[in-house]
Amino acid sequence: MVFQMVPGAEAPSEMNFYFPSQTAGQGAFYIAECATHTMHNIITLRGAVVRDAKARARYLDESLVLFGGKSDALLAGHHWPVWGRAQITELLSEQRDLYAYLHDQTVRMMNRGMNGAEIAEVLTLPPKLASAWHVQGFYGSLSHNVKGVYQRYMGWFDGNPARLWEHPAAESARRYVDCMGGVDEVVQKARGYIEGGDLRFAVTLLSHAVTVEPKHEAARTALGGVYKQLGYGAENATWRNFYLTGAMALLHHDGTRSLQIASEKSLQSTDSFEQWLEVLSVRLDGLQAACESIVIDILVTDENRWWRVIVSNGALTYRTASDQAELGEPAGLSLSGTKTQMHGILNGDVHLKDTSRSGNWNLLFRLLQLTGMSGATELESSHL
Repeated sequence: MVFQMVPGAEAPSEMNFYFPSQTAGQGAFYIAECATHTMHNIITLRGAVVRDAKARARYLDESLVLFGGKSDALLAGHHWPVWGRAQITELLSEQRDLYAYLHDQTVRMMNRGMNGAEIAEVLTLPPKLASAWHVQGFYGSLSHNVKGVYQRYMGWFDGNPARLWEHPAAESARRYVDCMGGVDEVVQKARGYIEGGDLRFAVTLLSHAVTVEPKHEAARTALGGVYKQLGYGAENATWRNFYLTGAMALLHHDGTRSLQIASEKSLQSTDSFEQWLEVLSVRLDGLQAACESIVIDILVTDENRWWRVIVSNGALTYRTASDQAELGEPAGLSLSGTKTQMHGILNGDVHLKDTSRSGNWNLLFRLLQLTGMSGATELESSHL
């Protein structure tokens, strides 16, 4: 197997690999998700770091040079194989050109002073790419991918000072509805735009109305209906699913808003110790921890690695060393045990007697309280 490292293409850590031909006409190249039978996402609607379309294009060209001329089958993480060297060369070339074009033309227009939404409205693919069915927006969308490239370089601000300090959506909606004469009037105006075929602006108006009065039946029904029309008309699968899910929520729900928090019951035993600390850092209630000062040293014995966990000014940071002396001044608590034992302690299902410790045990109990970990109560009981 011959590996091609392509970090930062479709994923932060990614590789392709080639199976050399043992007999004539059987060389196979696996290209992960770098080139599939669709335009892929540069930015996902579910949320992710913006991918580097320029790097992706370079990797695809490298794939073409290294393996295109000797691969008889192109395999990918999604969809079906491509057979034949001519067909493989064509697909890799067009996929390469797609991401290079998307990136470079967005940046070209960006340098002319256009913002992401403006570029997304006017940028189209050149004729040959536009007619190649394997680069169509079935999953990634040209519109939101352009905005993703813009976001990668320019961030959230589009240069218009009026948008530096806007009200959040709910407060803006209340003011827009007030200016238009109330929710009933907004719904009536939206119906006019629906009849005129301008579903995009109708959605904007109705979204303001439902935000202000979540249980307004006419507004919910009208907005749900427009979402369904947009969903059924969407080529892009993720757009369709967002529209239809939004319609379902409006047409089959009473309008009461509820927040369902993802389960934070435990840390995953298969993750690394550093990944556990990363999880704790984003669970920490910063304001509640603002006046806390916690320093804990942890030795993971089966990895022979020390970790120092620091909570100060509402932030959790950490450092690591092979020797505790390298970590700095003595910590308030030192704790040692295997990775499995540490996992149990953080999740509250291992007795403290199974570990070696010195110092103030309440520091760890407080840390778990501040991070909302399920083990806090159990550890306190064990300590007492």
